[in-house]
Amino acid sequence: MSRELSKAKIKQAERRNMMSSFFVTLLIGLAYEQMASPVRESISVSGITFGTFALVATFFVVSIRFFVGNQLHLLSESLTKIPGLAWLYDLIVIILQSTLLVFIGGDTTIKQNQGASIGFAGLLIALYVIDVLWIVSQWALGKLIPGWKRAFIPWVWGILNTALVVCVVFLSIIIKDIYSTTGLAWLLVLNFLAFVVDVILVDYYDVI
Repeated sequence: MSRELSKAKIKQAERRNMMSSFFVTLLIGLAYEQMASPVRESISVSGITFGTFALVATFFVVSIRFFVGNQLHLLSESLTKIPGLAWLYDLIVIILQSTLLVFIGGDTTIKQNQGASIGFAGLLIALYVIDVLWIVSQWALGKLIPGWKRAFIPWVWGILNTALVVCVVFLSIIIKDIYSTTGLAWLLVLNFLAFVVDVILVDYYDVI
């Protein structure tokens, strides 16, 4: 009986890994496809400007950070063992984040952000906020539902993204136009530093 149960758990983990890999791979492809079209048009008309470079570079470090982190989170051994509804909750949040990255990818030129009510920077803030709320909810739901308690919660992600929200909002107040050369330079620097801390220094899943 225990051997049959073990086999069932292994098959369940394999199904979860297959589903998560499918959605994450599909959405990262869509995000980069959305990024390529406006960037190609911008370069053909205006050449490679600093604005386009900064937005594309920022999108690159943010997308790599989130897609790699989320994929490794979904494939982690601890997550494949949690109750099905808890795993589904994480999958839904990660699909939401990945969908936001698709929209962010479509706003990687200055032209795309001119006159937009919610542009590149606004979508970035929304992405950070969703991630922070998700991480806090992991802890809160573990307190409310004993079966959902996790052995590991990525608090550093929450701290990093809270700091990014504060910094980007502060930049938007201090620098009237976040899409100016100064604003975009700071946006790139902040997200690059977050990438270094998260992917290289913290490296939760020992990839580097």
